[in-house]
Amino acid sequence: MKAQVFVPGKLGQDATVKEFDNGRAVIEFSVASNSFYTDKDGERIQNTQWHTCKKFTKEVNQKLVDLLEKGASVLVSGTLMYNEWEEVVGKKSIRHKDAYIEVNEIDIHK
Repeated sequence: MKAQVFVPGKLGQDATVKEFDNGRAVIEFSVASNSFYTDKDGERIQNTQWHTCKKFTKEVNQKLVDLLEKGASVLVSGTLMYNEWEEVVGKKSIRHKDAYIEVNEIDIHK
């Protein structure tokens, strides 16, 4: 079972597009979501989390790309995905992990 996520936030930069030889494409963008808490001194603290998002498409949807610009308010829903890979540096092997949201739907609020 894959984890479904819903992330409200703002785009941190304009979306980018990668096109593949088979005509398919991926639209990539990052979303900042904020949460707040009060510390022991009563000060309100903002915590910002960044989420990498990828929307896989059969072809580039330029209208969508144009709407996904820095500062746009969005609600992203999708599946939480993980990548793992290993890199050899000299005699040392370094394991890397990252996560991204494979986007199913995007609501854009201008």
